[in-house]
This record gives sequence, C-alpha cells and structure tokens, in this order.
Amino acid sequence: MLVRSKPYCETLSQWGQKNIEQGAVIHRDYAIFDPLPDDTFGANVFLTLADSFTIDTQTLRCIAIPFYTHHEYSVEVASATEKFTIDLPLSAPLYSLYYEICESDEVFYKFTFVATSTPIVAHYMIDDEWGGKKQKIIQSGVL
Repeated sequence: MLVRSKPYCETLSQWGQKNIEQGAVIHRDYAIFDPLPDDTFGANVFLTLADSFTIDTQTLRCIAIPFYTHHEYSVEVASATEKFTIDLPLSAPLYSLYYEICESDEVFYKFTFVATSTPIVAHYMIDDEWGGKKQKIIQSGVL
C-alpha cells in the first residue's frame, strides 16, 4: 500500500532488509506499507480526514507517520495493481497519517489524515502479530 504526494519514484520504492522487518518504507511525502495478510487483493481501503485519530476496534496493525503534502501534486494511494487520487481536501502541508490493517468478515485498510503543525515520530500504535511493538520507532528511508 503506497501513499504519495509526488510522482512515482522507483528509488523511493525500494525495500531494504530493515524496511522488510519493520513493514514500511517511510519518506516525508512517500510511504509504502506492507499489506501483510495474504490474499488481500481487492480489499477495501477507507480514507478519512479527521481532527483527531481514534483507533478502530478491529485493527490488527496501526502505524503513525508524519506525512507532507505538496500543493502542486495530488495525493494518491496505490497498490500493486491500482492507484487512485485521494479525494479529500488535504490543504495543510503536514499531517499525522495513521495506517490501519483491520479485519472483520474480510481484511480492510484505513488511512486517516490529521492536520498538524508539528511532525510526529513514526511509530507503531499497538503491539501486533507481525512484530510491531507499541511506541517502537519506525525508521525513515530505504534501510
């Protein structure tokens, strides 16, 4: 799952060993998250602009990152097979972006954008079955 506020970039899309271990490649305006559960092609993705974040009760993994937008580019979400322009009024230059993997009858994904003036430190919001530990920092860059 890719969220970007700039054109696709092969260099920024590379996964190093540390990125694989932490399940994410984080850049200031370009982030890729491992979708983790198998067979999730065609899963629903929910996009929200909110004043604050409340974790979903069905969340299996939650990662929070700082995410910068650029007024000259649309913000897009993409998977291996599709891409869509995010149709939310993302006019602030900086957001706290929350990525959730959730499961009810099927796996679904959520991206929540919360405008902020101060960048948060990228981290896991909960302990999860893939090795994420609550409050553990996620490193930025291709690692």
